[in-house]
Amino acid sequence: MKYSIVIPAYNEEKYVKNSIRALKEQNVVDRSEFEIIVVDNNSTDNTYEEAKKEGADVVIKEPEKGTNIARQAGFKISKGEIVAFLDADSSPIPNWLEKIDEDLNKKGVAAVSGPYEYGVKGLPYFLLRFYDKYLLGFGLDVLRVVFGRKNGMIFGGNFAAKRIALEKIGGLPPLKYWGDDAAVAMLISRKVGKVLFDPDLLVRSSTRRFEKYGFSKMIFNYIVEYLKVFFNKDFE
Repeated sequence: MKYSIVIPAYNEEKYVKNSIRALKEQNVVDRSEFEIIVVDNNSTDNTYEEAKKEGADVVIKEPEKGTNIARQAGFKISKGEIVAFLDADSSPIPNWLEKIDEDLNKKGVAAVSGPYEYGVKGLPYFLLRFYDKYLLGFGLDVLRVVFGRKNGMIFGGNFAAKRIALEKIGGLPPLKYWGDDAAVAMLISRKVGKVLFDPDLLVRSSTRRFEKYGFSKMIFNYIVEYLKVFFNKDFE
């Protein structure tokens, strides 16, 4: 099998079916080439049942909460040469898997990630565009040059890696939320190969996290946590 898609899910009965449906509607890659794995991360609602009903190939339960903990549980039972990760409240573009394949076939690339499309307007839109365009480009280059450390950017709900790359870093580090994706990016870029950020590799996602924390605070938290991981010697 070429692809495995792992979806960690905690109390996602309202969203997970849309993610599964969008994956089943990939218009380039044949359905027989990929498996959909949903990891119910100790939900108290009907996430498990909804994922089964919608047609996920495998649905398992992981009692220990944490995004990377759930992702690792899915990775351990996956079979694909390429392992992709999607949030349960996100829907990928119709050619998502095809673009992942194209990106991972570029020389030296071990993992790829892309942005979220939230459908927001006004100040939140400009804040997100500034974050995507400048902090993910220029900012990462400055860190790399000034401190002489390799780095990369991964959004945990929209990335994929070659199986061999994840195996070389010992799987996904068991961080529960903040810094979870940054740790994966750092380990792969420093131990395996390039982490590519493709602005055209889009997934449409809900705005609920920003509604909970606020756009400015959420972006600030992401930056702070990224820097913590960047300078952490555990991820050298």
